[in-house]
This record gives sequence, structure tokens and C-alpha cells, in this order.
Amino acid sequence: MIGDDYFELRSRIGTDLLALAAALRESGGDSEAAAILDNLIASLKEPFVFVVVGEVNVGKSTFLNALFGQDFSSTGVVPTTGKILFFRHGEEHKVAPVTPTLDEVYAPVDFLRDFHIVDTPGTNSVENEHQLITERFVPIADLVIFVFSAMNPWGASAWQFLEKVHREWMRHVIFVLQQSDLRSPEEIQVITDYMGQLTRQRFGRDFPLYAVSAKKAFLARDAGIERERLLQDSGFHALEAHISSIVRHNAARLNKLASTMRLARQILNDMRERHSVRMQQARHKTVVLQELQTERELQVDRTLKKILPALDATERDYHESVMRVAGLASDALTTRKAFQRKDAEDSDESAARPQSLDHRLFQELQHRTGDRWRQVSLVLEEDVHQFERFLYAQGRGILFPPDVVLPSHDYGEDESELRRRFGTHVDSSLRRFVIGLKLDEDIEPGLESARVTARWLTRLIIPIILGTALCGWLDDLTSAAIAFGAGLLLLGVVYLLTQIRLANARNSILDKLEESSATLREMLSRQVTEDVTASFTKFLDTLNPAQASAANLEREQSTHVERLRTLAESFSAIDQQIQVLMPPGGK
Repeated sequence: MIGDDYFELRSRIGTDLLALAAALRESGGDSEAAAILDNLIASLKEPFVFVVVGEVNVGKSTFLNALFGQDFSSTGVVPTTGKILFFRHGEEHKVAPVTPTLDEVYAPVDFLRDFHIVDTPGTNSVENEHQLITERFVPIADLVIFVFSAMNPWGASAWQFLEKVHREWMRHVIFVLQQSDLRSPEEIQVITDYMGQLTRQRFGRDFPLYAVSAKKAFLARDAGIERERLLQDSGFHALEAHISSIVRHNAARLNKLASTMRLARQILNDMRERHSVRMQQARHKTVVLQELQTERELQVDRTLKKILPALDATERDYHESVMRVAGLASDALTTRKAFQRKDAEDSDESAARPQSLDHRLFQELQHRTGDRWRQVSLVLEEDVHQFERFLYAQGRGILFPPDVVLPSHDYGEDESELRRRFGTHVDSSLRRFVIGLKLDEDIEPGLESARVTARWLTRLIIPIILGTALCGWLDDLTSAAIAFGAGLLLLGVVYLLTQIRLANARNSILDKLEESSATLREMLSRQVTEDVTASFTKFLDTLNPAQASAANLEREQSTHVERLRTLAESFSAIDQQIQVLMPPGGK
């Protein structure tokens, strides 16, 4: 295809401009830049203009068919109407009269997308048409092709037309000696030599001259065999190479592409700078938010460390409370109660019910630790408010509007929701701990065990008396004394066993109380940790969405920056290719 390098370059530019326009719209760019890009993209589609000059029967249509590889004559308009025909691409064939001597012909021929063809009338009387062509089309023409027939290259109209072409525009002129297959090579050589001599005499210069057989070239396009031979014989290789070079190295077109790239690069650079700033802002926001997240976690640790002494003090208070509760346990496990009948105890319950160890322990803990944990709740509240003030100060312009007012807090007599909730949770933990000990349930089993042993004391008295009396009656007083002493010894053993069982019950309760100290600390530590963490978790409702949004924005801007960087590299490669194609002195 003619000018493949140029059209490939133009296609690359079009693709990059479309990508740049898409990136601009996706990023919400300004409408003025979008309009500029749309105009630049539209301007890329401007076709090359070839003016074809020749008389009747010189084979212009066949020449164009061979040149572009398509059946130009299938447009249905044979250029013998006596009018100038301006061929353009159209989805349907249509002829639109423009002036009495000019028609625009729209045809669904692919090469007309990139090349507009101006075909001159095939007549020898074209004086008026020469004027129109030279004024309207030659100044904008990328190439003026004079087609001569090898059978009669001396037709006057073509030479007269060339004389009307301005000297400045003659650099775009080439000669094509068509139907060269109808002459011998020697005759062709004579004709081309004479035409060169004639142009030097009349115009003071040589024009590129190519002797071709358009018929053979067109046949070669569809030939299954001898294709290369036909093309070689047609002489079209050199002609196509020259026309492709004109298209490829057209200084005006390349300068226009370079200008297009300069405007596009300016828009690209503005976009890269804007997205780079946005990405830096997003990164800064991400860093600040991460710092706030880290500070929140550190503040949780600092607050927990402040509360640690309260746990130590509560543990000490618990040991003192244990000693008081141990005394109540001793009162509940006395010798008198061991020897007292259960029905008698039940009858005296309304008058003297033993105090609940569970209730007494809970009261002791509340009394000793209540003020301390209220102070802890104040510390927690102050730390939460302090972090809130820090969050507002550091997050101004990122999390909050720049003119946001920092929150103020009044630490009055009224208990805040945070302190109330914290105190309730601590009391609940203490209560659950005490209930879990089940001290009251441990009293009755120990007392009942002692009672079982103590019952043997009353049961042994009568047997001992009877035994003593029997020994005295059957033997003497000495035997009676020995029997009585043995009975007293047995009663002593029963009494001692009762005391041992009471002591074991008291010691079991005391050991449970002592061993539960670690459990109390663990329960309080877990509850306090949960409350402190929950108190600072509320800030995540602000930080997490903002952090996710900043991360998404950073990824989005990074994608835009990378996309624009790739476009910038492609722009640089295109600029280099334009410079390579630019002819010397073409700027």
C-alpha cells in the first residue's frame, strides 16, 4: 500500500490521541482540552489530495486502479463528462454538482478514505477548467500526476496546463508515461529522453518521469501466477516507491503531525502533572491516616498501662477482703454448729441467719475498689477525648473540613455514658467472679461432714455409761474406772475428728479464696482491655472508610500516572519517527 509508513504513524498517533482523550474524560478533565483533542483526532483523517491530469484515452482510470489496487472505474462515473471530478469516500455512490464545471463524486472505495482524487476533463479544450484547477486544487494538492499516453505523449492540453502551474507548486509534479507496453523499450527510451529535454527547455527543470503499464500492474494484483514478473514488467515498483516517498516524507503533513503531537503532549504533560499532584496528595493522606491508625493503637496500649496499677491494687485489696471473709467462714464452721442439730439450726434461721460469704466478699470488693475504678474511668475518658482532639487536629483537611471546630468536653459532676458503662462492666465482672466462687455452697458440705462425726459423740455416751456400770458390777471399781477412761478417750477422739473436719472445711474455703486471686485479675484485665479497646474502636468508623477511600484514590491515580507515562513513552517514539521521516530542511 502506498505510504504505509506514514499511515501506520498516523494510525499510532490516532490511537494514542484516543487513549489520551479517554484518560482525560475518565479523570474529569476540562472540556477545552477535550475539544482540542477531538479536533486533533478529526484533523488526522484529512486525506491526501492527488490531482490527475491527462487527455482522453491515456488510461487514467486504469492507472488509478493499478496504483491503489482497487477498481476505480467501478464508481460508475467515467471521467469523460467534460467536468472536473473530485472523488471522495462515501458509504453510497453519489454525484453532487458543485459548479457547472465541478462535480463531487462520493464512492465506497477504500483508498478514497486516505486519498482524494481530482480528475481533470479528458478534453483538449480545458482553458476554463485549468483556471479552476490551478486556483482551487493545485495549491492544496500533495501530488499532481500528469498522465501521458506512450502512443501520443505530445497532447497540447497537458503541457498547457503545466505552464499554468505556479513554479512553487511544480515540486509536487510527476510525469507518468502510461501504456508503455504498447511501445518497445527503445521507443520508450527515446520518448522519455525527449520529454526530459523538453521540460528542461520550457520549465528549466526535470520532473520525475516513470514509464509504466497500468494494465500489467492491475493484472498483477489479482494474478495467481507470474505476479512478480508482471509487476516487474509494469514499471510500477519505482513509481509506487516514489509516490510512497512523497507521502511518507511530506514535510507539510509531517509538520502538521508534529504540531498535533506538540499540542497533545502539552495536554498530556498537564494531565501528568495534575495526576502526579493528586497521587502525592493521596499518598500523603494515606500516610497521615496510617499514622492516625498507629497512634490509636498506641493510645490503647498507653491507656492500658495506666490502668495496670489499678489491677495490682485490686489484687491487694482482694487479699485483705479474703481475710475478712475467712473470719466469716470460721464463724459459720464453729464447734457449736457442728454439735447443733440441723432441725434446731433451721428453727433459729429467722433469728440468726449466717451472713452470705458471696455477698460479703462482693461488698468488700466494691467498698475497697469502687473509688479506684471510678478514677480509672476518668482516666479512660480523658484519654479518649485527648485522642479525639488529636484526631481532629491532625485530620483537618483530610478527615474533616479545614475549618472544622475541635470538640470540647465538660467534665462536670454528671457521669458520662463512657464512665457509666465502664463502671457497670467492672461491677459485673466482680459479681460474676464472686458468684463463680460459690463460697456459700462450700460451707454446708464441710459443716455436714463435721456433724456426721459429732453425732457419734452423743451415740457413744450411753454405751460408755452402760459399759462402765457393767464392769463395776461384774468386776470391781478398777475395771469400771478403766472402762470409763477408755470411753472418755473414745469421746475425745470423736471430738478431735470433728474439729479436724471443721478445720479442713475452713482451710478449703481459704485456699479457694487465695487461689482465685489470679482468676480475678484475669477477668478484670480482660474486661478492662475490652472496654478500653471498644472506647477507641469508635474512631475506626471515621478512619477505616477514609483509609480505604485514600487507598482507592492512590491506586486510581497511580493507574492514571502509569497510563500517562506509557503514553508519554509512545509520544516520544512517535516524535522520533516523525523526525526520521522528515525530509532535510522540511521544518
